[in-house]
Amino acid sequence: MPEEDRMTTSVTTLNTLERTWRTPTGLMNFLTAVNHRAVGARYLVTGFAFFVLAGIAALLMRIQLAVPEATFLNPDLYNQIFTTHGTTMMFLFAVPIMEGMGIYLVPLMVGARDMAFPRLNAFGYFVYLIAGVTIWISLFFGHAPDGGWFAYVPLTGPLYSPGIGIDFYATMITFLEVAALVAAVELIVTIFTLRAPGMSINRMPLFVWAILVMSFMIVFAMPPLMVASVELALDRTIGTHFFNPEAGGQPLLWQHLFWIFGHPEVYIIFIPGLGIVSAVVSTFARRPMVGYTWIVLSFVAIAFFSFGLWVHHMFTTGLPPAGLNFFTVASMVVGIPSGIQIFATLATLAAGRIVLKTPLLYVIGFVIVFVLGGVTGIMVAAVPFDDQVHDSYFVVAHFHYVLIGGAVFPLLAGIIYWFPKITGRMLDERLGVWGFWLTFIGMNVTFLPMHLTGLWGMPRRVYTFIPGLGWEWLNLLSTAGSFILAAGILVFVVNVFQSLQNGTPAGDNPWGAGTLEWATTSPPAPYNFRAVPEVRNREPLWHPVPHEYEQDLADPARDRFGLLFERRETLGSSVLDAIPQQRVILPGPTLVPFLLALAVAFVFLGLLIDLWLVPVGALIVYILLVVWHWPNEQEQQMEYAMAGPPGSLPTSTVADSYGVRPPFWWGMVALILIETVVFTSLVGSYFYLWAGAPEWPLNGIDPPDLLLPSINALILITSSIPVYIADQGIRNGNQRRLKIGMSVAAIMGVVFLTLKYIEYSNLDYNWATNAYSSIVWTITGFHSAHVIAVLLKVFFVGTLAFRGYYNERRYSAVTVNGLYWHFVVVVWIPLFTVLYLAPRFL
Repeated sequence: MPEEDRMTTSVTTLNTLERTWRTPTGLMNFLTAVNHRAVGARYLVTGFAFFVLAGIAALLMRIQLAVPEATFLNPDLYNQIFTTHGTTMMFLFAVPIMEGMGIYLVPLMVGARDMAFPRLNAFGYFVYLIAGVTIWISLFFGHAPDGGWFAYVPLTGPLYSPGIGIDFYATMITFLEVAALVAAVELIVTIFTLRAPGMSINRMPLFVWAILVMSFMIVFAMPPLMVASVELALDRTIGTHFFNPEAGGQPLLWQHLFWIFGHPEVYIIFIPGLGIVSAVVSTFARRPMVGYTWIVLSFVAIAFFSFGLWVHHMFTTGLPPAGLNFFTVASMVVGIPSGIQIFATLATLAAGRIVLKTPLLYVIGFVIVFVLGGVTGIMVAAVPFDDQVHDSYFVVAHFHYVLIGGAVFPLLAGIIYWFPKITGRMLDERLGVWGFWLTFIGMNVTFLPMHLTGLWGMPRRVYTFIPGLGWEWLNLLSTAGSFILAAGILVFVVNVFQSLQNGTPAGDNPWGAGTLEWATTSPPAPYNFRAVPEVRNREPLWHPVPHEYEQDLADPARDRFGLLFERRETLGSSVLDAIPQQRVILPGPTLVPFLLALAVAFVFLGLLIDLWLVPVGALIVYILLVVWHWPNEQEQQMEYAMAGPPGSLPTSTVADSYGVRPPFWWGMVALILIETVVFTSLVGSYFYLWAGAPEWPLNGIDPPDLLLPSINALILITSSIPVYIADQGIRNGNQRRLKIGMSVAAIMGVVFLTLKYIEYSNLDYNWATNAYSSIVWTITGFHSAHVIAVLLKVFFVGTLAFRGYYNERRYSAVTVNGLYWHFVVVVWIPLFTVLYLAPRFL
């Protein structure tokens, strides 16, 4: 091709890509953009804003505690402020901002143009924003929760906390976890299916590994918290008795469910920080991390052990000594993989050629602060010592050393490190150093004295103290330190705003890093990469560019994988070896995620205002989901699904017919995994209540009848047969079999719900009778809601089926719908065994 024609083609191609991936401007950009960098940046900005708000709340608490018997805050307001501070730091800052880092960086680091589900990504952000704003508005109106960020019952039950504050907590925490789970699923599926060719799992950057492990931890840790918060909300709104001991409830059930989430959450926050540390250390040591495989294994080991430590927080609740010994050992064992991270960091620095810049200063601060927090963590893992310092300021000090050291220092290092890539400008190095030293000194001046304050007997969560106990100078010193710490964060913020306006242009790779995000422009183009990168090493930028990728870069009109420039597409690859398999079609800007988040918020707020608003909101949610998934006129054409140059990879719409699982299928598997953990948590609640009951069922309630439920179970189980027949039929191009199979399955689902209603009507108790009735109604009601949901899915898919949308090439939605139907059927088998057979035969 002549050079002039080549340049014309190059300009045309880039213009087409820019037009295809362009996002609206102004307010519509905020409401409709679904690009991962827009959503990720919003998570980062919103999370940091909540961090600042929580920091201001902490300063108010420290002013109140600076001197004995202060009256700066009254007790009620102090309780609301410290609860909002803890809730914000743990739920609105630490986890979401780490997910935001992943959302922004992971596609760039794996060579993708976007996330697997961009609209779902935007939906998750709006859910997070609405939940966070609601929690803070409740504080400004004097109705914030006041029971601490872990909201122990019975103090947060309806008897002792009759106000609306704990209702806000229970509903908004449940709502917020939806956002966390959405982001986790996004990240898992993106990492599994959208990596650049050659980026096998043993070549993934350590930060990507950290985000993957964190996301799986969220999938397993968040559902128990959702179950706990739903049970608390039900106790408070409709009179169930999960935590009411007078009706057979168990207050300790809350602690078990909460800390099954709560202790892993520390590592959910910590592991991404380790990923950031690995990226920064590798770059500024000018060499790959020492012990790549050991670091990855330590990520996995930390995640695994963290789920066996929840009783670490319950040593003083009177549990059997044998159990306490087990959890003591487990609490200490987790220090081994954590130590691997520290030694790998130090070894890399020792073996490298260190370039000392601000991000590396924060990493050094991380090592010092986190190690000190880890030492005190081993101390509180010993039961005799924990008995002495439990709920004292020693625990407050330990907790903040771990989380500030393990999360805030790495996070600040990461923001400074990737700021040039995100904005195209460098931060001021002098201000960066000042910010680090103020933060490091302020943190230690604030929290180091608290160890002694706790050892001298000061309990946590007190709004004041009397003079003469020896705590005066320690509290005053901690208050002074908190303002030094705040000054460090303020310098960081000033540095960011100043550099956004006047920062030195960064260039594409100012640090000389080795990972893929530095291979594109700063800031990246809307499509990230014009040509799909190819990876043959863990640090591809530190090695010669592969020949075929070099050809792609030289010829902008060339794309050897057949990605179209006229619509949003990114390359899909195999899970283990990243072999190119499909072209994933991605959606563009839309208002639906924002509207759907509002509708879901309407459902949750209906629990606080009027229960009749819940079904109204649910109907709006369903309508919006139909709008979301309904194919437009162009998407209904098979030519659109099959479009591509000769020899190109299949699109994700038809990939199933080529033996390739589209991202949609992986998303459904992740949803089923989450739902499995939810049902497991409910069944665990059932057996925990049973274990603490003098008889089961409680209060002379007869064991459940078997005849009607057995018939109903048989109907539901056999309904999987027509669903399977429908799926196999459309795979062979038989639309008639698809329509009949789905119709029969729908009828059987309706019959199941009808018989379930008859069963409910014949019961002589309801959800408010006692703890047994509460858990039975909740489990069966939750499962019935799933049957309704899958019937609504069948109605949607069936409507498209009767319009002739599915055929032997395009049937992924039928397969995924069938997968969920089979899950709803299969999960009823253990539920039936637990609820109907166990009370009779155990």
